[in-house]
Order: sequence, then structure tokens, then C-alpha cells
Amino acid sequence: MKIEEWATISRELSRHKSARYIGQLLGRHHSTISREIDRNGGAMAYRAVEAQRRREEN
Repeated sequence: MKIEEWATISRELSRHKSARYIGQLLGRHHSTISREIDRNGGAMAYRAVEAQRRREEN
């Protein structure tokens, strides 16, 4: 994923949008978005900067 996608996920989660909705925005399957959210603390804790940092560490 790119930083723009992480930012979109973070922004849309703050607007209480679903993984299915976010997936449609990004042109990705909702399960991909769900896994990304789960890997990075869940919907309440997801932050784009943290997601990017974790990705760069691996």
C-alpha cells in the first residue's frame, strides 16, 4: 500500500466508514482493507503514520 491509501483508510475510519466502503474507494477488496486495519490496531487505533512505519520495519 501507498501512503495515500493509508491516509484514506485512516480518514474514512474516523468518519466511521466500513472496510467495504473504503475498499470501493481504493479499488481493493474489502478483505484486504480489513486485514490492513486489523494488522495496525483495529478501527479505533488505526493511524496512517503508524501503518507506514510498521510496513517499513518489515
